[in-house]
Amino acid sequence: MRAVRAYTALVFAAGSWGVATATAKYAVGPLGAFTTLIIELAAAMAVLLPAAAVLRVRRSVPLRRYLLLGFVEPAVAFGALDLGLQRTSAGDAALLDGLQSCIVLVLGVLLIKEAVTRRSVLGVVVATAGGALLAGAHPTAQAMLGDSLVLVGSLAASWSVILVSKLAERASALELTTYQFGVGFVFSLPLAVVAWASGAERVPTLHDLPYIAAAAGIGLVGFGAGYLLYNYAVAHVPVGVAGMALNLIPLFGVGTAVFALGERLGAWELVGGALIVTGVALFPYETKEIQVAEDEAVKAGAA
Repeated sequence: MRAVRAYTALVFAAGSWGVATATAKYAVGPLGAFTTLIIELAAAMAVLLPAAAVLRVRRSVPLRRYLLLGFVEPAVAFGALDLGLQRTSAGDAALLDGLQSCIVLVLGVLLIKEAVTRRSVLGVVVATAGGALLAGAHPTAQAMLGDSLVLVGSLAASWSVILVSKLAERASALELTTYQFGVGFVFSLPLAVVAWASGAERVPTLHDLPYIAAAAGIGLVGFGAGYLLYNYAVAHVPVGVAGMALNLIPLFGVGTAVFALGERLGAWELVGGALIVTGVALFPYETKEIQVAEDEAVKAGAA
């Protein structure tokens, strides 16, 4: 039952982030990248802080670790994503986000010695090939900078998965998410103020209400609910599995871009989506508790 909850949480989180990427494309044009980011973070904190207060959440992890986590994601990850979305399409951004699984797998092996199997490698290869096909991609010179910024955001988000996997051993999902986005808000607010003061972006008005609502929705669903569920799941599944679930982001992101924003989806994108689903299915799904039990059984048998 715990495994079902963990995988359901992963799917919901990936879906919320895919939809959030396309929704952010709608908001960043009129509002600007840093204005959109600060609205997103403020909306997330408006839910997380009261919840943490009511449940009397106490910090169990050194503050310096949350400073690093909050800087990496959401500050760098979503700041770079929103900047990139000003220059590239929502579909391309969602596809690049889907490549996080490969980065997470490599970082997991290199940094925390996460076990890797042939099946997991095959799943990543197939899903990554699907991401490349989904792009259908012929990046223009104008979109190159945007794609690069989105990729920087994906790299930061992948690193945060590794950080969260270690912190989740000591902290609850609510504690992790509240401190993560609280620190991210502190890092991001000065950037928004500078953007407003310099005239690079303008302070939003009532005329921007639809875009403000879209950004706030991202904060509530994509940031608040999505990260609460993801941080819960990371505590119960191997890092590689948590990273592999990120391959679902392109399916939700591209789907939203097509149906909500009117972006086109061609044959290559359809084939790529099928490969992503296949890659996710190939990955060996098991919770950490199951793996620990199997390891103990093997040791007992050897003894």
